[in-house]
Parts: sequence; structure tokens; C-alpha cells
Amino acid sequence: MNLSTRIKDLMNALSAGIPEREFCIELAFLTTIVREPFYLYGRSGSGKAIVIDRLVAAFKNAKALRIGRRVQEIPSKLSDYNLIVFQSYDVTNERQKESVQIALQDRAGTPVIISGDLRPEVALTRGEIVDKIALTVALPDSISASALCQLLTTPRDVTLTDIPAELTITPEESAEWKEKINKIAFSADALDMIGKLAELCDSNNIYVSIKKWMVLSNIAKAAAFFNGRTEASLMDTFFLGTNIWGRTISNKIIVEGYKKIALEILLKNIPEIHEKRYDADDLLARIDRLLNSSNNKYDTREFNNEACVMYKVTIAGESTPLYVPLRYIETDGDFNPYNELRQVEKRVRCNYHGTSNCSIAIDSAVKGIGLRTNVVRSSNSTLKTGKFEDYATLPTYILSENDPDIIAQKKIQREEIRKEVNASMERESKTLLSLRDTYRNLKQNRNELFCNQQLFDEILGQIKEEFDATSVLISKIKEAHAKLDGKAS
Repeated sequence: MNLSTRIKDLMNALSAGIPEREFCIELAFLTTIVREPFYLYGRSGSGKAIVIDRLVAAFKNAKALRIGRRVQEIPSKLSDYNLIVFQSYDVTNERQKESVQIALQDRAGTPVIISGDLRPEVALTRGEIVDKIALTVALPDSISASALCQLLTTPRDVTLTDIPAELTITPEESAEWKEKINKIAFSADALDMIGKLAELCDSNNIYVSIKKWMVLSNIAKAAAFFNGRTEASLMDTFFLGTNIWGRTISNKIIVEGYKKIALEILLKNIPEIHEKRYDADDLLARIDRLLNSSNNKYDTREFNNEACVMYKVTIAGESTPLYVPLRYIETDGDFNPYNELRQVEKRVRCNYHGTSNCSIAIDSAVKGIGLRTNVVRSSNSTLKTGKFEDYATLPTYILSENDPDIIAQKKIQREEIRKEVNASMERESKTLLSLRDTYRNLKQNRNELFCNQQLFDEILGQIKEEFDATSVLISKIKEAHAKLDGKAS
């Protein structure tokens, strides 16, 4: 039996009969292996005592020092013990609080487990040990209906600890593994993740000490070691994207940040994904206008870096110019024109209804004060809008029909759009293939040791969403190609 198989069987034995706590047990095991202290949090009845009993049983003939709420002296030589366990930790119990501080100070590399039902931010801060605890292992408050049924129908007594002897870990093995774990290197992706998480913490004023980063890095290396790797990969850092950070607000920020960073790293070879995606709807709209609009030449002027038709409207006794981009003429859809300040005027709504005549509607909120009022303009974004009311339908002056210059321009535009369609199809097809390969490669790792499958599935799902969005994009580009060739249905 190789090491990975043995540890996988051990993890199964440790979590047998207590569903939906598998990852918590795995994380607790890894932290114990690298001999670091952690806080085991869970409400009364969540299974803390069972987890501790099984974790102790994972080590052959382990000598565990267990300290509860009752007054108990701390032995002078803590190195005689393989594990130190504080159960029912209560920060109001000054004697127990002092004992924990002594144990963390004098443990000499012995792993310490502190369990309690006080929220981590309270227990660790008020206990004055927040900087000495590597991470928090938080047991779920409840279990799902299906897991409850599984628990109720299991034939074994889940409170009993029965770990096969051949799976248990001897002190010699533990010491040997720790030396090998220390030699594990980091992949570029794993280092990138840790670095960006550190930046995320700094930018959000979340303090994580250098010592804690080193401990978390050792846990990642331990995961890599048991998975048979010589360097820690991005997969081995997945536990960093779970609720291990103690404070509720820290967990929320870092967990969400981890998922975004992981997606950036996994898709780093697909730069288009991280930019504003190609607008295929705009492409189709431009093709429709090119194919369906007339060849008329209209009276326009240059405004806001594009050809526009100018209309003057009188509202509340004042004449105000509006500028409508030429690209909207003969289209069918609502849009907002520009005002004289070169801003999109959201208080006016226009529509050509497929003709050269522009229908204009104004917000009833400005009907009595006009569009130029300084107060209205300064609060344009916060002004309480009313109902849009029809104002007028204004014509666009046609300079010439079937203008040869317009016909020539359209011919050039058609060729430019054709090149754009071909280039975008090639680019998005490559993106689609890259997303497919990334998805397939990542999915193979789902059943790895110490993989948080909930987080894994979320990240995998995000990649699939990008794949599906790219598939839709390609379908629209194909539709655009068919329209240009006159093959659209």
C-alpha cells in the first residue's frame, strides 16, 4: 500500500459515520502532522469530542494530555506528550486560559488542539492567543437531511473510535514525514496564490503574521507530500479558500478573494477572459444597420468624436440642444442622446423606429425646470425620476439619397466587419478550446486527498460558466458571418 492510499484510507476511517465533517478532519490532521496548534470550533453537539478522539487514535499509542475546565496542573515537560488537547475552552476561566497560554509557549513542537463553542474571534482574541493559533477548523452547525438519514441508519456507534492498526502513524513515521514535508518546494502557481492572498489581506487591513503564513505554507506542503508531489501546487492551497481565518469578516473577504484569484491563475493563459469580453450583440447590431439601412446622406456635425444630428428642444421656456449619434438613425430601439456637456442625457429618451424621424420623450421630473438647471445637472445621478412623456417627433434632414460616398463607405465597412468576424471567431475558438482543456485537467483532481470539494466545484463551475458564455459568443459570431454572406434564416 503506497502512502497516498494509506492516508486516504485513514481519512475515510477518521470520518466514518460522521458525514459532512470530512474536510474538517482532514484539515485538523494536516495541522497536527506539521505539529502546529489550531482551534476546533463547533456548537455543542457538533461532534468536536468525536473528532478529537479519532484524531488522537490516528497516531499509534499516542500519549495525549487532555485538559478540561476543572483545575489541572500543566506538566513541566510537555515534550513527553504527542498531543495536547484543551476541551471546552472558556476564556472566562482564568486558570484554563493561563494553562493554554503556558502550553502554547512551552509546547516544544507538540501539536495543540483547543476546542470550544465560543466563536473564534471571541475565543482567540479574549484568550490573547490569536497570534499563536495557526488556523480555525470550524465544524458545521448542522447537517443536511440526507446526511442525517445516513447517520441515523449507520450500524455502528459513531462515538466509538475504531481505527485499523495498520493505518495508524508511529512517532518515527511522523518525524520522518515532517522532514520530507519541509523539503517540499512550491510551484509558481502556489506562490502566486499565497502572494496575492497576502496582498488581499493587506489591502483589507487583515493582519496575518509572517509566522502564520509559514505555518499555512507548511500545511500546503503536507498536502502535496501526501498526494505524492515534490512541490506544492495550486490544489494544495485550496484550504486557504475556506473558513480558517478566525474572524467572520476575514473569512468572507478571503474566501471570496481566493476564488477570484484561483480563477485568474487557472485562466492565466487566456488573457481575453480577464478583459472586457467581445460584444457580439454590438457586432450583430452594426451588421443589421449596414445591411438594412438606406444609403442616404444626412445633415450631421461632429460632436463628442462622432457624427451627430443636432435637435433643439424647448423645455420650461429654455432652448436646449441635443445631439443624436448618426449610428442610431433607422434603428429600432430606445437610447439616450448627448447633452451640450457631452454627457449621456438620461432624462431624455429617443427612438427612430426604423425611420429617419426621431421621437423624443422627456422625464416628467424636469418638465417644469428644464434640462439646463444647475441643480438638476449636479444631482442628475440622484434625481428622483418620474414618468417619461412624449415630447415630439423631429425629422432628420436628408442631403442626398443613394449617395455614392455612403455606398462606398458601406462597402469598406462590410470588408472591415468581415475581417473582424474572422478574427473574433479565431480568437474565441482558441479561448473555448483552452477553457475546455483547463476544465478537464482541473476536474481530474477532484478526488485528491485534502481537496475541499465544495470550493473545488464552485471554481470548476465558474470555468464552465466562462466556457458556456464563450460558446454563446461563438454562436452569435457565426450568426454574424451568416448575415454577411446572406445565409441568415
